[in-house]
Parts: sequence; C-alpha cells; structure tokens
Amino acid sequence: MKTPTQNLHETKFDSHERPARCSLTVEYLLTIVSVALGLIVAAVLSPKDSSFLPNVLFYWGPHICVLVIFGLYRPPQPAAFAGVAIALAVYLAVFGAWVFSRSNPESMTWLGYIFSFPGALVGALLARVWIFRHQVIQPFSVVIVVAPAVLFGIAANQAIVCTTVMYCKGMR
Repeated sequence: MKTPTQNLHETKFDSHERPARCSLTVEYLLTIVSVALGLIVAAVLSPKDSSFLPNVLFYWGPHICVLVIFGLYRPPQPAAFAGVAIALAVYLAVFGAWVFSRSNPESMTWLGYIFSFPGALVGALLARVWIFRHQVIQPFSVVIVVAPAVLFGIAANQAIVCTTVMYCKGMR
C-alpha cells in the first residue's frame, strides 16, 4: 500500500494523458459551438412569423444531413465535424446575405443553396482522407484543413450547377 506522500510524488503527468484529455474537452466544445453557429445563422435568416421553424429546418437541415453522412463510417474526430459545421455556417451566412441583399430575392435561388451540399460532402470526405494520410491530429489543424476543403467543394459544386442545371449569370 502506498502512502499519501508516495502518491503525491507519483502524480507526474504523462505527456500523452493530460493534453489529450484537455484537448478532447476543447475539441467537443468547439464542435458544439460550431454546430450551434449554423443553427444561429439559420434562425437569424428565417422570417420571425409562423413559418419560422420550417425555414430554420430548411436552412439548417442540409447541415445536419452532411454531418450525419460525414460521420456514418468510422466517425472522425470531433474537430472534423467542427470544421464542416463552421464552413457550412459561413456558406449559409454568405449565401443568405447575398440573397437578401438583392432588390427582388427569388425563392428559387435557394435551390442553388440546396444543390451545393453534395460538393460540401465531397470536400469534407476528401479532407478526411487527407487528414488520415498525413496523420493530422491537432484539433485546430484539423479544422483548418476541413473547413477550406468543404468551402472549396461547395464552390466547385456551385460552378458545376451554374454551368449545367441552373442559369446563374443573371443573378447579380
């Protein structure tokens, strides 16, 4: 049996244990805040009337779908979810600001928003492969890799949609 003095001397922190526990907490907090950011942006963009909840679900629902599909097979570390959620929230904010800054916002414009989510998912999955191959494990590094990859996927998808399915040139 060890004495309290021996226990005190043996409580040196293993360099692998303490930071991992601390960063895991920060990582989960970052993920929760990032997902909530998308919900907040959706709530701000939604009209404050009887159609508030359906509009919030319309704006935020695709975020949840991308996050669920992204995590179906071997869920990645929480920071990867945070990177996806941050990119999707930024995209929703920019797209919403663009739509509502127009003199006559058209409801069909939101189809471009919906059609861009396959690109977001492809960007997220490519970032996941890159992170796995390069063994990126630091939470903020993961976010910095995933968020731009998702935004690039959205931009590439928008370019494809605007040159094939939708007419986007008159949307200035």
